[in-house]
Amino acid sequence: MANPLVNFVIRGFQFLFAIVILGLSVSLIRHHHWGNLPATLGFAAFVAGVSILGAFVGIAATWVSMLDGAVGLIIDGVVAVINAAGGIAMAVKLNGVQCKVEGSDDNSLKMIENNMLNGGCLSKSICYWYTEPLKILSLCKVSQADTVFMFLTVFLLAVSAVFTFLRMRKGY
Repeated sequence: MANPLVNFVIRGFQFLFAIVILGLSVSLIRHHHWGNLPATLGFAAFVAGVSILGAFVGIAATWVSMLDGAVGLIIDGVVAVINAAGGIAMAVKLNGVQCKVEGSDDNSLKMIENNMLNGGCLSKSICYWYTEPLKILSLCKVSQADTVFMFLTVFLLAVSAVFTFLRMRKGY
């Protein structure tokens, strides 16, 4: 990084975003009661853990010169790819659901049948949160927020990569 203060700010936001992703992911996991947990939710928690480790490594790069430069770019790149994969997986799994109760019956049906939102199903018509549409709506918004924070982390790491690249070009 060009400036230690900029590094601390970027890594602070990375750590904050990772904690938010972890909290949202764990909340979604805890609201799943029946059947197998969707793999996407477990992966989202993994993404948060990797992002937290990446933030600590990025802060350590201020003092450990081996972690700065190309090694730092590679670590940030891996963390960014994992966050992008998590965000894309969550977006695909949400399958275009709009988080609102009013509107088309198609959207409501999509929310109820989405296994990340419905708490798990015993059969096609018996799902844990089936009788509580406001709970499904809340879980839908949590899922969307989780996805957004993963993509924000990717953007933040891209900014960090630009600063690191510019510093490497100057030769110090």
